[in-house]
Amino acid sequence: MTRTKSFPAIQTLLLTIFLLGLAPFARAQDATLTMTVASNSATAGGELGVWLNALNTSGREISWTFPPTIGEKITSSQGAFDGSLELRPAESNQVVIAAGAFARREYFSTVPVEITGQAVLEFPGLNVNRAVLDVVPPVLSATVPEAKKDSAFTRFVKEVEPETPGKGFEPDRFFKEHISGYEPMYFIAGTKSPNAKFQISFAYQLLNNDGPLVQKAPALKGFHLAYTQTSLWDWNAPSAPFYDTTYHPEFFYAWQNVTQAQPTNWFQFDLQAGLEHESNGKDGTASRSQNNGYFQPTLTIGPLVLSHGNEVVRLSGRVDRIDLGQMGKDGNHQSLQLDLTYPTMRIFGSFSVYLDVQYYTGYGESLLGYNQKTDELRFGFALFR
Repeated sequence: MTRTKSFPAIQTLLLTIFLLGLAPFARAQDATLTMTVASNSATAGGELGVWLNALNTSGREISWTFPPTIGEKITSSQGAFDGSLELRPAESNQVVIAAGAFARREYFSTVPVEITGQAVLEFPGLNVNRAVLDVVPPVLSATVPEAKKDSAFTRFVKEVEPETPGKGFEPDRFFKEHISGYEPMYFIAGTKSPNAKFQISFAYQLLNNDGPLVQKAPALKGFHLAYTQTSLWDWNAPSAPFYDTTYHPEFFYAWQNVTQAQPTNWFQFDLQAGLEHESNGKDGTASRSQNNGYFQPTLTIGPLVLSHGNEVVRLSGRVDRIDLGQMGKDGNHQSLQLDLTYPTMRIFGSFSVYLDVQYYTGYGESLLGYNQKTDELRFGFALFR
């Protein structure tokens, strides 16, 4: 009797456990599956990426586990090829999908190298859609042609301007590292004739900092060529002609920071010596020219870290040998030029120029009028000071 009464209870317990085990499987069947290829174009022998999408079309939350592999079949004019898709590693392959939402994971395989043209991708183990692929042949690596040998001229240029590691041969970089502003560059104007005045000036370092000569003797990098052109423009005269232009080529040696001042110091001392030629480019009685040899010390006063701002003062003087008697026989034809500049970047913020006020008094503002005294006040802007 006891055994007969206990049998229905055991049977009921086993049936309950069986039904609970089927519950997750039943919820999982509510997911609708679709397959999407990452790209409809594939390369023979290349990787193929496919997304398996699980959409919850029920009205309740379901659980879903993405299988680690999926069987695949690719059919083309070259034949049918069976394979498998591998699940890419993810944080979790088991997901909970809310009602109306979906989850997806990516799978990958290799396209058979024999296939070219259009192919159909099927997934026999899943009740999902098929996909169509356009398979192209693999790109064959082109034969690398033998490197051409440099010409004699190219070898000569590369020896002059050695290649910088990681940069290669760059003539524009070479140019930028060697050319710089020299004398101030400005355009200013006043009320007295000739009322407008402008000047351009550049210097070029002759030797390469990375070249063998400078490496052995660093002082050689102080040799420079320079060119300065200054023009006086008479706006007040009929047809607004140029009154005079001075052409000024120069060769000089510059010894920068003789005292080896640091950026936090308040003084810097520089030396410069050179040979220069000045001419107004005219002939006949209007022709003017002179040749100078000079020595010029320069003292910069102020925090050197601000040397490109306007908080510093530069004092320089020149000792010249002049072929043209610009100062007069009695030394009473001196001249003085004062420039006050201020960066517009501190006012407007957008323009990279300086406001420039210049006062000139004395003789020789131009070679044509070297023996005439002038007093001129002009205003304008400067590009370099």
